[in-house]
Parts: sequence; C-alpha cells; structure tokens
Amino acid sequence: MKKSRAPDLTDERMQLVLETLDGWKGKLTWDLLIKAVEEITGIAYSRFTFAEYPQLANAFSLRKKALSGTWKSEVSQPRDEQVRAALEQVERYKAKAERLDQENQLLFEQFVTWAINAERKGVTMAMLNAPLPKPSRERSKGVKV
Repeated sequence: MKKSRAPDLTDERMQLVLETLDGWKGKLTWDLLIKAVEEITGIAYSRFTFAEYPQLANAFSLRKKALSGTWKSEVSQPRDEQVRAALEQVERYKAKAERLDQENQLLFEQFVTWAINAERKGVTMAMLNAPLPKPSRERSKGVKV
C-alpha cells in the first residue's frame, strides 16, 4: 500500500517549525523535530521535506550547533512560574534573533554575489538603483462609475 503524501509546507507551517526550533531544548534530531511538529500539526512530514527548504535546514543546523555547546545539567529554575515563563520566552527570542542574524548574513552574501555578477554583465549600479516605473492607474474605457 502506498503511503499518503503530506500536504505542502505552507508559510504558516514553516513559521511553526521555526518557532519550534527556536524554543527547542535538549537533544535535537530530525526525527525528534518531525515528531514534535506532528504532535502540533497532526501532519507527519519527512526529513527530506524539511531539508528541501534552506531556511529550515539552516535553522536546524544553527540550533543544533547552539545546543551542542550547552551544558547538560540544568541551572536551578526559579520557583515563580511567571519568572520561569519569562526566562523561557527570553531564550526563545535569543534563539530566534540568532537564527534571523544568520539568515540576514546569508541574504547579504547572496546580494554581494548578485551585485558582482551584475557588474560582470555590464549592469551598472545606476541601472540597478533606477526607480521602478509607475503602474498605469488609468480607468478602463468600458468601466462607468
């Protein structure tokens, strides 16, 4: 019997996976991530599906590197639930900021590559910085108001 195909990974689901990675604690493997996403969404994706998306693959490897440097024993947790929740939120935001910094660096490198390749093809910076043409906003001849 043929296994049914999971639905496409939408932008909303991709954000959910990224948020799951940002808040991840402990051992991180593709299988554990897939199980966590399946618990949240009810959809079982494959490792290969996640690896197809550079943003997810980069976020996974970055989070894995960040977790590999962490100490195994946990620091004592505050007793106040609100303080603990705030600390967890801070950790998620730190992880998200680190991931976004990495994505920004990759986009900057891509921009530099494009700029150099454009220059090689004779496209000048003035040509690249020229404003876009304004769209025609005239009414259609057949429309009456």
